[in-house]
Amino acid sequence: MLKNLANYIREERLKKGLNYLTLAHLMGYKNVNRGMRRIIELEREGIVHPEVLKKMIHALNLDQEMIDKLIRQDKEQREREFQKWVNTPIKMHLTIRWMASVYGHCNIPAEIQSEEEAIKYACEKAKELKCMLWLVLSRKENIHIDNEGKVISQNVVTKDRSFLPFTKIL
Repeated sequence: MLKNLANYIREERLKKGLNYLTLAHLMGYKNVNRGMRRIIELEREGIVHPEVLKKMIHALNLDQEMIDKLIRQDKEQREREFQKWVNTPIKMHLTIRWMASVYGHCNIPAEIQSEEEAIKYACEKAKELKCMLWLVLSRKENIHIDNEGKVISQNVVTKDRSFLPFTKIL
């Protein structure tokens, strides 16, 4: 999310007295509704395609150095927020895939303290339930286990990839 960039572009648009429709026209959109949606998406969500950003910079006559600086600040801020989040301790637990797109969580018994014990427990649980699951060791690491209790992969989370299951509805 490009919060600093989004705020700057919104401020510049408003300083120039431009509404979404006018800016979309200045950006060269024939389909102004599409152009307005893209402007709004940047200003509200901080999401923008590089080509759309180029059109905005040109239409608003913005300084490229300032844009680059704001993008760097946004990336640095995102990295700081990710590091703070990923380093926040959590309890080990299981994420169980009951069936396609249906997941649940299961706590690991309190007496299990070590990673080795947790892996053994998770493998046995996967076999017992006949379900694929993930042993979540921390926000940084998880282990994917198949329905036969075999470890498929050990994963390290990055800001771009969590390795945990999810369902995306479009």
